[in-house]
Amino acid sequence: MILSSLHGILGQKLYEGKSKTIYSVIDQPSLICIHRKDYYDSSDSIVSASSSRRSSFDSSFRLNNQQQNRNNASNFNNEFISKGILTTSITTCVYEILREASIPTFYVASHTQPDIFIAKKCTMIPILWIIRRIANETYIKRNPEIINGHRFIPPIIEIYHKRHSIVYRRATLGSLDENLESDRENQLNDDDDSDLDECISSVWSYEQLLNTNIVLENLKISKTDIEYMYEICCTIFDILEHVWMVEKNCQLIDLKVEFGVTTTTTKEIVVANTYDIETWHILRPIEKMTSTGNDSIQENLIWINNALRDILDLNINKSLTTKIVSNYKNDEQKTSNIIPEYDHVDIDQDKLSLNNYSTSFLPTITNRCIIVCSSLHDIEHGQKIKTTLNEIYNIQCDIRLLSVFKSTQTILKFLSNYSYEHCRPTVFVTLGNINNGLAMSLSSNSQYPIIHCSLLNKEQYNNLFDTNSFISNDTSLFTVVFTLSSAIHNVIQILAINDWKLWTKQRGRRFKKYIDLIRVDQQLTTMQTIKMNNGMLINK
Repeated sequence: MILSSLHGILGQKLYEGKSKTIYSVIDQPSLICIHRKDYYDSSDSIVSASSSRRSSFDSSFRLNNQQQNRNNASNFNNEFISKGILTTSITTCVYEILREASIPTFYVASHTQPDIFIAKKCTMIPILWIIRRIANETYIKRNPEIINGHRFIPPIIEIYHKRHSIVYRRATLGSLDENLESDRENQLNDDDDSDLDECISSVWSYEQLLNTNIVLENLKISKTDIEYMYEICCTIFDILEHVWMVEKNCQLIDLKVEFGVTTTTTKEIVVANTYDIETWHILRPIEKMTSTGNDSIQENLIWINNALRDILDLNINKSLTTKIVSNYKNDEQKTSNIIPEYDHVDIDQDKLSLNNYSTSFLPTITNRCIIVCSSLHDIEHGQKIKTTLNEIYNIQCDIRLLSVFKSTQTILKFLSNYSYEHCRPTVFVTLGNINNGLAMSLSSNSQYPIIHCSLLNKEQYNNLFDTNSFISNDTSLFTVVFTLSSAIHNVIQILAINDWKLWTKQRGRRFKKYIDLIRVDQQLTTMQTIKMNNGMLINK
């Protein structure tokens, strides 16, 4: 159990750089505590490596004078909280988002001290992955044939070799150039926020990485491991791009990802970099900018942090140890304009004002699935759908019993129980025979998506059934599926359009299926190779 007291878990100092200090954890040899410092890079140089991160704003909003930037950062330090607390909060928020997709990371938990978080102890892989959606100034300087702002579809991934990638110990490179190895021995810089040219050896091709013998913690990085890291990069970018676009109407321009190998007995490759303004470029809508055009480091950090905390609802449910001052209004402060039938309007001094809502009458936007059974036999299947959606995806489900043979007025009354909550994402799933007409009736009298799940018996599976009984011009009003899993999958896909958590879970499941396929294929290839070698030995 990890103790909450700061002095109760901090052990030996393992590493100290310009932007962070790393400590061991007492009685937890596989864990470390990472303390983020309030370091600001005052360098004016713009490096050619694409790992350079200067701002999350478009370049047109950058200050021309770097000294003015430093002065502004100093002024913000007096008014706002420290950079160490902000970068720790941002890193924690990002990893909480990735946790929804079950992405393997080194992040373990936050800490009571706001500029510290707990992570798995790992050795960093000296490879930097850059995923790009839009070409920026740094990229077009190396590729002048590409215009600024070009959109890459799909995103491109660049691979860089880092000469001195360190967290708490050095990596072992089996077949790299000796000069590069000597450079790593002589240069000890904090890799996390460093944008110096000497950090980067060169842009590597995928083939170069495949043919490089990298050994970490007695684990040789294989082709499968490289494909694993490549797919993780694609998945992380997909998730973060989706979250920023859907929740904040912002475009993720590019992203830096680094990996490490855990020091536990069972070695695992995990995402192991921190997240702040140096990790990515985020293009914000013009109207979201401050009127002064100030793009200081502190202001960027505050905006990113508040945006991520708002996405995770942390600004409502949990406050930071130190108060975050923001000039942006929270969405929670907006009042609702929906007037229920039991409210009334007061007229006072020729002005109209609505009575305040009680909390029990506030409209909710949580996802909901209404499972409508046409017979008692279908309730058992409806319960299976409800259990899966509730326990795995946290979707509220109601099971109802309704017959199409009742009057149309009965169906309209049934729908009215749900239709008044206009802002609540809702999907209906009907269970019954192929041609019972329940889905058709609900779909014709509502605007909600309807999924009709018809579970075929053995006789229907073995014989041709009358497709004309449910395929008609009106069938386009709803979706027809024949298994419970298909119904569940359709519900999740529909609700995930406006729910980043559901979308992230689905993207994570797709990633896991792909990785499982790669690993099983590798095992088959290895077994076939062993059998072939044994056969050759027997023949000899």
